[in-house]
Amino acid sequence: MKHHTTGRRAAATALLITTAVITGTACGPSTTDTGAQPTRSGSPSPTKPKDAFDGLSGEQISDKARTALGNARSLRFTGSGPDGQGHIYTMDISMDRTGSCRGKITQPDGSALKLIKKTSSVYLNGDEKFWRASLASSKKATSRQVDTIVKAIKGRWIKVDKKTAKAMTRQDFCELSTLVEKIEGDSGAMERGADIERAGRPVAVVYSREGTEVTTVHVAKTGEPYPVEISTTGGGELPSSIVLSEFDEPVDASPPAADQLLDMNKLRR
Repeated sequence: MKHHTTGRRAAATALLITTAVITGTACGPSTTDTGAQPTRSGSPSPTKPKDAFDGLSGEQISDKARTALGNARSLRFTGSGPDGQGHIYTMDISMDRTGSCRGKITQPDGSALKLIKKTSSVYLNGDEKFWRASLASSKKATSRQVDTIVKAIKGRWIKVDKKTAKAMTRQDFCELSTLVEKIEGDSGAMERGADIERAGRPVAVVYSREGTEVTTVHVAKTGEPYPVEISTTGGGELPSSIVLSEFDEPVDASPPAADQLLDMNKLRR
């Protein structure tokens, strides 16, 4: 029975950590920068194709990007951001409007957590370093219990209990609509910089300043005007940067195979 309680606490600890990461990161992009100095765009070259945003201001381009993002049914975001305590998290997560997601979060100490969420079912797969830190922080497990649990969990997925899964849902865990709202929420007045290329694709650069903090957004000039890169520098904070991709593509939130799942009953013995 003691092992069962410890296992549940480990899952709950994982929930708190991953939820904090996603929430903090979602807030970060609203104050972002590319790392390069924004510059004013000059006259378009007569040899280049017509500018998809010809004559539009930075604010107008930003509005188009917000609309496109708001209509996205799914997306993948990768990048890094501060946790508010001087540390950097990295993440790679795909999510959709149904609340399904799949991805990986790497914490400042280098420990990593993979996660899958499909409606109300949540699965976690942490590396040894992650589970040891999570169990140690619960302060309810002896070192022998930690060793036993880590050995049983290592390399396996666990399905969190219904109470923890419900708590994750209440906190908008893996909710695309919540992420979009946070990205859209606080961009400030946007100006247009010089167009550039990212991954071989032309993008418009729009930016805003608030004190020493610079927010820069790269907006796709081909296809839908999605914001494809958002980052921040300055303002006395660590830089953050995310790349948005795979818009409207299906998110594979299939549960782990049975032989990859740990039977939690084994931890109760």
